[in-house]
Amino acid sequence: MGKAAPVTPLDAATIAKAKKQGSVLLYTNADADQMAPLTKAFEAKYAGIKVRVLNMNDTQTFQRYATESATGVRTADVVMATDAVEVLKFVGKGNVLDYTDPNLKHLPDYAQLAPGVVAMSEDPLVAVYNTALIPKDKQPKDLTSLAELSKSLKGKVGATDISNSQSFGAVSNYTAEHGEAGWKNIEALGPNTGVESGNGNLMQKLAQGQYQATYFVSGSVRALIEGEEAGKILNYTYLTDGTPLLPRGVAVTKKASSPDAGKVFVNFLLSVEGQEAACKGGFTPYREGVKCAYGVPAIEEVVGADNMMLGGYPKDIVKDKPAIIDRWKKAYDR
Repeated sequence: MGKAAPVTPLDAATIAKAKKQGSVLLYTNADADQMAPLTKAFEAKYAGIKVRVLNMNDTQTFQRYATESATGVRTADVVMATDAVEVLKFVGKGNVLDYTDPNLKHLPDYAQLAPGVVAMSEDPLVAVYNTALIPKDKQPKDLTSLAELSKSLKGKVGATDISNSQSFGAVSNYTAEHGEAGWKNIEALGPNTGVESGNGNLMQKLAQGQYQATYFVSGSVRALIEGEEAGKILNYTYLTDGTPLLPRGVAVTKKASSPDAGKVFVNFLLSVEGQEAACKGGFTPYREGVKCAYGVPAIEEVVGADNMMLGGYPKDIVKDKPAIIDRWKKAYDR
């Protein structure tokens, strides 16, 4: 876990201006349950600054920002997104405030994703199994084994569509790491995999027994599985060769109505206190000294340091996206 780095808040003048602005409008792909511990902890620390969270997918976030900023109405002060390509395009259009948070000097190099964009978490994609149908001792521990097993489970293995930003992130990171050997596993899984639009449908069908195994599932399900009745039926695991960690980028926007409040919010997200609050929502903190059962050290313990797919955005991801999507669609007959 390591030792906690020094506390690095913003200067008093910025905090005073933030309190005068009084609110932060956040557009995020994280749902209300995930965000609740974070917003509660932030508002307790910074009395007088309220956080309003609007949940939408990454494409909607950036489309809405474009429309609102063009017409002059209030738009997001902070955006939080997983889709590397959309984030990089957003930065390229000049929509991000070039803000460097003082926490950055205490974070790993991979924390900085682009100018003004920093990772608030490194969320893993996990495999989840129905333990009534595949007992724990029979559950594959790596994607290669799951691909092999899928031949005898045609239609009983599930994943989310490549149009889902987390699915695309998983496939692009996994194949960037493993190359053609990775694509071989993806192409073996494709014909045997049922495809859903999102994690909600995927987990519901898994719990009901329509699926026996799922892969590249958002790590946010971990807290839900452990905290509910679902834990009696479902079991998640970090695949030793197939646990991509997707950075969830945050940035203060150029057209923010409350830019200082936005900076204070980002600063809190990157602090030890903020990272511990994020853990309670099922995010995966990566900062040294943060106590979290779902943190990066817990994943490393299972998959091993050499198998950690951890870093920034894959090289040439914007250019390569169409080819990755086409190859996936061919494998999954979509």
